[in-house]
This record gives sequence, structure tokens and C-alpha cells, in this order.
Amino acid sequence: MSVVSKSFGSKMLRVALALGVLGSVAGCESLSKLNPFEEKETPLPGERRPVPKVAPPPPDTVPQPLSALPSPNANIA
Repeated sequence: MSVVSKSFGSKMLRVALALGVLGSVAGCESLSKLNPFEEKETPLPGERRPVPKVAPPPPDTVPQPLSALPSPNANIA
């Protein structure tokens, strides 16, 4: 093994290790608190009320399953 390929392999190992560490730390929410440039969000003024749950009205008729249809081989007279 030559010296060039050995140093290239160790550089690739270091890059892979650094990417692994950064990838595992990227999901931590505690790191977002370390941002010194983050602007603090102020809530909008006003009263807070829950959003009412609105459901669509039920249908007039209940759909029937396809098994309730007559078979195509039935004699319809």
C-alpha cells in the first residue's frame, strides 16, 4: 500500500467520522439554544381561544357496499 492511498484513507475516515458526529448532533434541539443570532419571537397580542371542531354533516343516504349490487349473471326480467 502506498503512502498516498494510506493518507487518503485516513482523510476519508476522518471525514466519515465527522459527518457521523454532525449527523447525530443535528437532531438535538439543545443546540438551537446556542445560536447567538436567533431573534426572540414575541407572541401576537390578543385573546387566545381554542378552534372549534367542525365536522361535515352526515349524508342523507348511507352508501351500500358493492356486494349489495345484483350479479351480472342474474336474469333481470
